[in-house]
Amino acid sequence: MPLKISRVLIDDRLREVRALLSFIKVYESKETPPKDAEEVKIIRGMFYVHLYGALEQSLNDAVTSFLQAVADLGPKNRELALHFLPTAMNSQFKSLSDERTDKKWKRRVDFVNSIQSDEACRIENSVFAIHLQSSSTETLAQVASYLGVSSSPLLLNPDRHYIDEVVAKRHQVAHGRANPSTIGARGRAAELELRLDAVGRTVDLFIGLLENHFQLYAFLNPDGYARLAMTNLPDAA
Repeated sequence: MPLKISRVLIDDRLREVRALLSFIKVYESKETPPKDAEEVKIIRGMFYVHLYGALEQSLNDAVTSFLQAVADLGPKNRELALHFLPTAMNSQFKSLSDERTDKKWKRRVDFVNSIQSDEACRIENSVFAIHLQSSSTETLAQVASYLGVSSSPLLLNPDRHYIDEVVAKRHQVAHGRANPSTIGARGRAAELELRLDAVGRTVDLFIGLLENHFQLYAFLNPDGYARLAMTNLPDAA
């Protein structure tokens, strides 16, 4: 049972960003050297905010879809691969750190027992929403590793520089550390298009990693794989 993460909303977001880029192209100066109006510079600076929003929400959609698909399979705690436990049992990990001192040891014993139990896994599909509020390459690699996915393709992504630049400039504008006109004064529509294309490719790369991870059922241990292959996953041979 392969996972196919929907790209409908993702494509819609990127189309809107491209529509803004087309607007910028129309109103950019055609002179040599160019003499862009202040409003054009401001819009180019705000372009990074728009593009970053599409990036962050698309990544959130992908992770949420992946975790919901895993939850829908109904795996038991004892069937999960070790590297997936920190994510799948997030609520239990939080309760350990929040527990009073006099109850911590009992909670630890209960936690270890729950790992080996037949209890249905309770996966929070929005667990990484806070992490992805700053979707730098390093953050993407970390989230991938928490899901048990190899982070190497993300860290070696040739578009990494563009992604981190989009994140940095969005934060500068959104948090008031730089005016949109200052950011937009450096780089014309052709340069912005390179960043837009890089975001699209990076989102596709991330989604591909999640879909492949799901198809391999790499979040399960051998016992979990064997059971689910016979029940929920009849075509997993």
